[in-house]
This record gives sequence, structure tokens and C-alpha cells, in this order.
Amino acid sequence: MTVHRPRTSRTASRTSSRPRRLAVAGLAAVLLVGAPAAHAADPAPATTTTTTTATTTPADPRSADGTLLGQFVPRGDAPTTEVAVQRAEDALGRRLAVQRLYQRWDDNLLTAAGPAVQRGRVPMLSVLPKRLDGTVVRWAALAQGAADAQIRAHAQQVKGLGPVVYLTLHHEADTAGATYGTAAEYVAAWRRYVEVFRAEGVTNVLWTWVPTTGALMRPTTDPTAKGFYPGDDVVDRVGTDAYNWFGCKSGNTAEWRSLQHVTEGLRAFAWNHGKKAVLAEWGSVEDPAQPGRRAAWLRDAFDLFASWGDLEAVAYFDTVGTCDWRLGTGLAAQTYRELAAGAALHPRPVAWLEPSATQGAGTLTLDLRGDRSTGTASATGTGVASWSLDLGDGTTRSGTGQPPAALRHTYGAGTFTPTLRVTDTHGVSASDTRTVTVAPAPAVTGVAERNVTTTSADLFAWVDTRGVAGTVTFEWRDGAAVVGRASAAVGARSGGQEVSTTAPRGLVPGTRYTWTVTVTTAAGSASREDGWLTPGPPAVRVMDPAYVGPTTAQIRVRVTPNGADTTAWVEWGTTATDQRTPALALGAVTYERAEQPALTGLTPRTTYVYRVVAENVHGRTLGPVQTFTTGG
Repeated sequence: MTVHRPRTSRTASRTSSRPRRLAVAGLAAVLLVGAPAAHAADPAPATTTTTTTATTTPADPRSADGTLLGQFVPRGDAPTTEVAVQRAEDALGRRLAVQRLYQRWDDNLLTAAGPAVQRGRVPMLSVLPKRLDGTVVRWAALAQGAADAQIRAHAQQVKGLGPVVYLTLHHEADTAGATYGTAAEYVAAWRRYVEVFRAEGVTNVLWTWVPTTGALMRPTTDPTAKGFYPGDDVVDRVGTDAYNWFGCKSGNTAEWRSLQHVTEGLRAFAWNHGKKAVLAEWGSVEDPAQPGRRAAWLRDAFDLFASWGDLEAVAYFDTVGTCDWRLGTGLAAQTYRELAAGAALHPRPVAWLEPSATQGAGTLTLDLRGDRSTGTASATGTGVASWSLDLGDGTTRSGTGQPPAALRHTYGAGTFTPTLRVTDTHGVSASDTRTVTVAPAPAVTGVAERNVTTTSADLFAWVDTRGVAGTVTFEWRDGAAVVGRASAAVGARSGGQEVSTTAPRGLVPGTRYTWTVTVTTAAGSASREDGWLTPGPPAVRVMDPAYVGPTTAQIRVRVTPNGADTTAWVEWGTTATDQRTPALALGAVTYERAEQPALTGLTPRTTYVYRVVAENVHGRTLGPVQTFTTGG
């Protein structure tokens, strides 16, 4: 493995080993208590019809001449962690170069860190050997190969997070205690973890060892930091979680300590081992007696970043851990935002594409903002020489200088990935890709009537709102007259949703109703029609005889059973309908049945009367009396 020697300080070069040894010795007597393991205007754009290709690529710390600014952002009430980070970036007024993440042993690391990589942030990822169900994976088991299958899974997941990932196995392991094992077992577990990754061909990891500040200070002359250091051949970066506690944690120091003081051990240890340093976490509480003291502490911290040539990345812990480290909205937050916008913490160009909306329906007109993109060693929103925006629908815009603050574009239905590519004044490029989804019109995919009685029915429909919330309306009619209506709200889902109404009540037996269901969203409407028949007495349609001869006749029987088991017959005679044919079984169908029974033994040249009679459980229907005369 290649050992990356630290770059020289931006304020002084180190040319002598003696001053270094003296500095280390001078720090040896300082004792610090570690941080908590608390985590689970613009030129007019030109429109063309060509398509550019660009991908979002995180800044590679190994080629960045400066410190990458990152942060831990809790999900909070946001729908996803990525949305929470986007909100944090908007509040901060700049993109984060590094995103701090904490995962458990059986988490999918690609799923967890993938959104960060997609937006161009370098994941700073810690993996805790504890499963989601709370069971611990002891270091000894890791070292002995018992967990190699999961390590291989981690390796393949991390391989998909290129180009580079800061990866830590069990940060602050020196405070884990006997539950996980001994220092020697931790070292063996770390080395096994790295060994399996290398065997899997993973080359995009910066192995980042993160002990507490205390472990780095007791004593700094101990090259193994109390025995937890895995070795120079399996460690690329040395980090720590550096905090100004100021008495916020019981039993810890109440002294106000600068970040420079807190990180003395890290600086010495990283230098001794030829490693660049990272602050995997850092922060300060406020001094209630001096409300501006925390802001001044932050200014001093950023001055430290500017002078610490071997500091590669910092990630502010913007949440509540053992103490409340949140920046909030006061003076400290304003100061942090001001300092974060400075040129020193932009060692690489950053593209920042901000659509005014990412979801819509039908058509979506939005503004695409890119003016906060930044060039190398430039303040936020400056330093860009040229830009191009692939809108993801076959068109592009481009221009010189900073990208526009509001480039308006309209999308039809579909999913699009607009990509902004910027090139700074040094000729270095960066890109940012977003996803815009526009839902098509909804659809009615099915209808049905159930539980139909003589006076009621339940109506069912299956609709697809294509991911947009909407309304479903049922309307039922007797002929052209609307006799009822009911509506229901439907959620923003893709795929079929079942919607029903039990409102059709007080209906007329034996009546055919038609009904329409209409689903409406912001993308449009869709309808479908169907019908049903309420059960009732059968219906008899008047028909002339099919045939009349001298001695026989065939009578047309046309009966609609109206959904109940029905029989029908013909009553006939010369002066009264005193004779009848055998009953015809017509079933319980809702459509018209046709039969043609014969009357035989008739007298030639005689007039006969007849009628069709039908009956079911809802009643008997008598057709009108009709006549025919036999031939002869």
C-alpha cells in the first residue's frame, strides 16, 4: 500500500525532525477527554438541441489542495436524509463536500451513502459492528473470519460508491468497553476488515481511524495510542471527534477549550505517522454568560483550518449527541455560514443545481438555479468561467460566467435528469445532476358493482394516480337523470388503488342504472362507465307470434329475469287464458332471455288469446293479452 505523506502546512514547511519531536514531547503531558459515541448575473443562455453528458463526481480528497467542509445532518422531520441535507445546504448557502454517515453492521452501505455520492459529496462513513436488532458482533469474531460474508457484502457496496469513501470500522473504539473485546482484538478485527476489502478488489477507500481525543493524548509518545492503532499499512487517515465541552457533560472538563487545543494530540499523532488528518466530528456548545463566545470559537476554528496544511476534511456534528452541538439560527450559525462561504474551504469547483420543484403532474414549469456554483479557491457563487445545462429532455443551455439564478423550463410527463456542468477559471470542471419527475394523467384501470340488492349497490373502482394525490368521483344515473354522486380522496401513489362507495341507496327494483367513475389529479382526468340492474320482478317484452299455422303457433317469449331466478310460460285459450304451457327456466341473469314455445292442437280459422307470464321471488309480471287467428 502507498502511504500518502501529509502535504506541508500552508503557513510553514517542516524541514527538521528535531522540532517535530520537541513538539510531540511538549504535548505529551496534556490530557483530554474524548468526544461521545453518540450516534447510532448572467449572460443570456443560448438554447441548442445537442446533448451533453455529465455525471456528478465527488471531489477526491487525494487531489484537493485544501480542506473539504462537511457535516453530519440528522434526518429529523424530513422525508429522507437527502432532503434534510439539501435543506441544510440551502440554509448554509453552499454545498457540502463531505457527508458524515453512521451505519450498523447489517445496513446496506450503498443504499445509505448512494444519495450523497449522487450529489457529489464524499461519504465519511462509520460502520458499527452491531446489528439492527441490537446484537453485538465482537471484534474477535471479525478477526477470526466469522463475519467475512458480511464484510464482503460491505466491500461490494463500498466499491459502488466511487471514487472515494472515508471508511471507519467502529469509530471511538477505545471507549467501547469489554462488550466488543480488547484493544488487540480490535486491531485484529480492523486488519481483517481491510484484508477482505483488498481481496475483493476495493481501491476507493481511505481507511480512516477515529479514536477519541483522549486516546491520542494519553500519551502521544505511544505510537499505538493505547494499543488501538491498527498500523500504518492499514490506515490512510487519522481522525478524531473534537469538542469544546465547557462542562456540558457531567464529569467532563468545564474549561473553555479552543479547537486548536483540543486537536493537539491528533495533529501530533497524524504527523508522527505520516498521515493526513480529518475531523470526523467537531463542535462547541455556547457560553451562556458570553453569547458571542461560541461565534468567536468558530472563527478561531476556521483560522486553524486555514493554517493546518495536513487537515483534509472536517465534518461539523450538527445535532444533539451527549450535548447539544446544533448551530441553530443565532450568531454562531450566522458566523459559521459566513466562514463556510469563504474561498479557503472550496479546494475544488462545485456545481450546484437547484430546481424550484422536483415533482409535478401533467406539465411542470420550474426555475433551475445554478448561480451558487463555485470555482476552485473561490467564495460561494463565484469563480465559474463557463457552464452548460443538459435539461434531460434533449435540449441544453450554456453560457459564460456564473450560471443563471433562474433558468425557466417546462417539462412534460416523464422522468428527467437535468445536469449542470461548470468549469472554473482554472479549467477544472464539476457537475451536479438532479431528478425531475412529472406524472402523466391518471387512469381508471377497473370497475365493479358488488352487493347489489333491489334498492342498493356498492360501487368499486381501481385507479392509478401516477404518484399524484387526487379525487375520485362516482355518479350514477337512471337513464339520463343523475340520481346520486359521491367523492373520495386518493393518495399520491403509483399503481392501482381501490376506491369504493356504498352511497347508492333507495334505488328502484328492477331498474338498470349506469354509472361513471372519474379520477382527477393535477395532471388531468380519466373516466370509465359501467352499469348494473337492481333485482326485481321480471320484465316481459311484447312480441308478435313467430309463426301461426292452421293447427299450431309458435309464441315469442322475451323476458328479462332482472337478476333473480325466473320462470316463464304462455297462458292461452279461445275466450280466456285458461291453458298454459310448461314453465321455462330462465335463470337469474340480468339480460333478456328468448324462448319460443309451441301451441299445438289448435282449430283452423279460429281466433285465440294469449299472454306471456314471468315470475321470480320479487313478483309476477303479466304480459298484455294478445290475439292471433289460425289459418285453414
